[in-house]
Amino acid sequence: MNVIALDGADNSGKTTQLRLLGRATGDEVRIGGSVHHYQPRWPELSGAELAHWWFTGSRSEELVTLLLDGYRRRLDALTDRPGRVVLDRGLATVEASCVASVMLKDDCSARDAEAMVAGVRAEVLGESAPEPYSVLLGLGPAAEGAALSVGRERGADERYARYQYLLHTALEARRNRHSAVIEADRADIVDVQNQFRSHLSQVGLHVRPLLGDVRRVIGLGGMSESGKSSAGEYLRRRFDTTRLKLGYLIELAAARNGLADPYGEEPRLLAELVVDELDRYAHAHYYLLDYTIESLHRPDITSELKRLLGRRLDVVYLDASPQVRARRSLVDPAALAHNDEVKRARGADRIAATCDLLVDNSGPRPDLELVLDRLMTGATARPGAMSLRVADPLELAAPTALRHAAATALHGIRTALGERLLLFAVAGSVGFGTADPELSDLDVLLVVETGCTTDLAAELVRLRGELDVKLGLTVLTRHELLIQRCDSRTYSALYSLGQGRIACQYVGADLELPDFTPTRRHQQTIDYLARTLHEIRRPLLGVETSRYRLYKSVLNVAKMLLRLAGVEETDPAAISAEFERMFPARGRIRIPDRAEYRELGLDEIAAVASSVLHWFEEYLASAPAPTVASDLAPLTTV
Repeated sequence: MNVIALDGADNSGKTTQLRLLGRATGDEVRIGGSVHHYQPRWPELSGAELAHWWFTGSRSEELVTLLLDGYRRRLDALTDRPGRVVLDRGLATVEASCVASVMLKDDCSARDAEAMVAGVRAEVLGESAPEPYSVLLGLGPAAEGAALSVGRERGADERYARYQYLLHTALEARRNRHSAVIEADRADIVDVQNQFRSHLSQVGLHVRPLLGDVRRVIGLGGMSESGKSSAGEYLRRRFDTTRLKLGYLIELAAARNGLADPYGEEPRLLAELVVDELDRYAHAHYYLLDYTIESLHRPDITSELKRLLGRRLDVVYLDASPQVRARRSLVDPAALAHNDEVKRARGADRIAATCDLLVDNSGPRPDLELVLDRLMTGATARPGAMSLRVADPLELAAPTALRHAAATALHGIRTALGERLLLFAVAGSVGFGTADPELSDLDVLLVVETGCTTDLAAELVRLRGELDVKLGLTVLTRHELLIQRCDSRTYSALYSLGQGRIACQYVGADLELPDFTPTRRHQQTIDYLARTLHEIRRPLLGVETSRYRLYKSVLNVAKMLLRLAGVEETDPAAISAEFERMFPARGRIRIPDRAEYRELGLDEIAAVASSVLHWFEEYLASAPAPTVASDLAPLTTV
């Protein structure tokens, strides 16, 4: 199929979609515009004069003939050589426009208008004119779709509104003639474009998805010294977002498209070019998923970006009092006032009225970071909720005493907290199925509603008097979970829970586990390794510790290094063996397994810890240092 048509009523987005497609396909596809551009007999009128001629001055048969003949001429002009052709309005849309126009002009029924249009079509195009592969951009039922079309038109009068309703009705009657339908009223422009490209692949035209490598964009706006750069940097460090400047993307677009004054272009066009540059950047850096764009300084471009990106884009406006901004500024008051004047002239302050999130950033930095955490992982974010694996405590792969202790703890805590208990998960060696009946504690992770500490503390006093095993508890509130405010060890347990490597024993019906990413877990593992090394040094420097605690710290060092190398092990014997295989070292004492550990005293365990610590210090020191420019020999110029 060499001819493809994009159908739809006025203001359904056809022209925008074809521009986006055209930038991606270049010369591979010829795109045909409106039929009147191919009709030499089309009157040279515009605006109100054209509307008067269309609806009043012309004869119905004359208008229908010109439109259908223009469609034929366009098809002939574009298909005179091999290659793909995409039409702005196919035969179904041209016919529907003719029917709606005739009904309005002649005040006749749909049946009479359809009959007249069918007669002219047979005369101009032949009895069986071939129809191309066509995709319809639908805007919902006729009345609702017409309202959308009219709402997107400037200065629409009652006659135009009536025409749009008739046009939508005629298109609805032709719905089954289309090869595919996209409900364009339910998706943003980029999503519609990607649905369109997906349908094109059905006929052999393969175009990669627009922004297919982009998961989320945070647009940051605000006046000078409002905290945009601080917010962008925090998001980069904590959530691995990639920082881009809006001005940088505009400069790339201007250079690529030969625009001497890009800010003089229509906001809609400029926003499309920015999205095009973001798409190119993201495709080249396919491993980057989330972006921040600084600094949004024009409300018209911002609103067009929102129309294009829809739910992919969160516009965040950072506000702060003039006194706070002046205190933060590194420039003198006159320069700051000038910067504000330039930004206000561009309308930067007006973005606050339409943003997705307005942040008062006059307070301390932790306030801002908490808001950003909530945006990325909390109630205002789009959660990457996972389905948790739930298993009865008595089904744990653990010694009988630990399984019964887990069941007793779950029953007691559920009774004490009721619906305020959101998650109960056995972690540690018991959760992973590597527990030792003599050495292992029962490590439990709880997620609770705010304000449970007193009731939980009372229940723990009772439980610790009843249980024959040591109970270790980590407690998070729902909001701490959602914004991922937890230490590295807890983060690892939650990651394993989300991956299904361990099960939980209870989960509330409305609890969603955020997406704990491998990238952040890697960073948390580095932090955990550093903390564990500190725990090893303390007893070696004379701080009192237990034999088992020091042994666990040594095991954790090996376990964290293996994790950083991409190997997950939880059994001590497997950790020791894999560590020796992946990180061999002459003279280092081998880490004992549990059976061997039982035969060793504190001094012997300390010797193992000292040996592993010394090896790791040498391991860090032996890493090759990066070469800087000043270390290089000067180049000889020939």
